[in-house]
Amino acid sequence: MALPKIQQPLFDYTLPVSKIDITYRPFLVGEEKILLMGKEQDAKAQIKAMKQIITNVIQTPEDIKVDDLTTVDVEMLFIKLRAASVQNVVELKYRDTEDNKTYDFNVDLDELEPVIDEDRSYEVDLDGNIGIRLKDPTIGLLSKLGLNLEQGQEMDNESIYKLIAGCIESVWDSEEVYDNFTQKDALEFLQSMDVNRFKKVQEFFERAPKLTYELNYKNELGNKRNIKLEGLSDFF
Repeated sequence: MALPKIQQPLFDYTLPVSKIDITYRPFLVGEEKILLMGKEQDAKAQIKAMKQIITNVIQTPEDIKVDDLTTVDVEMLFIKLRAASVQNVVELKYRDTEDNKTYDFNVDLDELEPVIDEDRSYEVDLDGNIGIRLKDPTIGLLSKLGLNLEQGQEMDNESIYKLIAGCIESVWDSEEVYDNFTQKDALEFLQSMDVNRFKKVQEFFERAPKLTYELNYKNELGNKRNIKLEGLSDFF
């Protein structure tokens, strides 16, 4: 006799950057195993595991393109998945570098929201004569470059240029809009910039949406301390 099928609850969430309304179910035991296996491997395997889980759990829209989701959308979706699949409270431990004591913290995942700069423009005027339209990094781009979701990760110059080049949607000047170009073209364009123009591009990414949360406490020496959590890995 076949065993009964277990019905899973469904949850609704609007992705914070793309504003896509999704319906999802919790991840299952077998899917959690996929995540754990991916976590033990390299960045590419981690991203592949996350993409597989997202594809499995999202019920609508059915035609969602996982590779096109921004990194913050993916981080927040996994926060919601963790809360729905296991529990919403995560217990964290940190050792204070001043008194060398370990402190326990409880973080309610339902309280987490990304920091989004509403005044940030996706169009960057480089010098009054030429400009560039950028997009936020996507999980597909990170997968292609072999990067992970960790914020503040150390990248060499080549990886930085490739990441930014992959986020260029178009370039314009007084005569034309250029939106049909290769990755090689985009890299050469970036590397031809002077420091001041490139700094404007960097500022765009510095103001990108971020998943961040602060833990405030007083250590045994009576000093106020602060721990800043950034990115998905800091919460698990």
